[in-house]
Amino acid sequence: MLIATFRLELEAVALEQAFDAVPEMTVEAERIAAHSTQWTMPCLWIAADDFDAVDTALENDPSVDEIVGGDEFGEEKYYHIDWNEETYERISAYIDKEGSLLQADATDDGWELEIRFVGRDQFDEFRTMLHERGYAFELLNLYQPGAPRQTEGEVTSAQRNALVTAAELGYYKVPREISTRELADELDISHQTVSELLHRGTENLITSHLTTTAADA
Repeated sequence: MLIATFRLELEAVALEQAFDAVPEMTVEAERIAAHSTQWTMPCLWIAADDFDAVDTALENDPSVDEIVGGDEFGEEKYYHIDWNEETYERISAYIDKEGSLLQADATDDGWELEIRFVGRDQFDEFRTMLHERGYAFELLNLYQPGAPRQTEGEVTSAQRNALVTAAELGYYKVPREISTRELADELDISHQTVSELLHRGTENLITSHLTTTAADA
């Protein structure tokens, strides 16, 4: 098993025109499903200063078929999106390479995705597919999870602090009691850094505990 983190251009995933209209917004996908185009990235947390502009940008973006609903929580808004057929096809091609989409975040610089692959062959097929489609691929991290593992689920002290603080301040409640930006201010780090710490920490806990338990059962 391999876990790859990489950056793709906006056009390789979705929301290129929306970011042209509102370049300062940040997007965080939630409840990402593996091996299902219908339910991959339907829910987005978007942080921005002007949600009227975001609403208009999403409505005008060709990768979006319909905005099913949206709820505003402070500096973030929770959107349920129906992607258009072409966007579904792209995502389907990604996960059809026996990959599981673990994380998806976007800024005007592009999408940062984290995908778990069955093995090296599947990862190489994925890279070949991107090359054939003409999409630039920037590999940020590639590793093979497994023994020996660090103690406490491979969670670093910074990840642990971010996860615990987020839980204590109600970040994981529905609706959220604190936004990602407010959590970043509380931890005195950037919005992008806190998002990365939460994602990496959660992934490390799942990889070290849940997948190990399933394999041992």
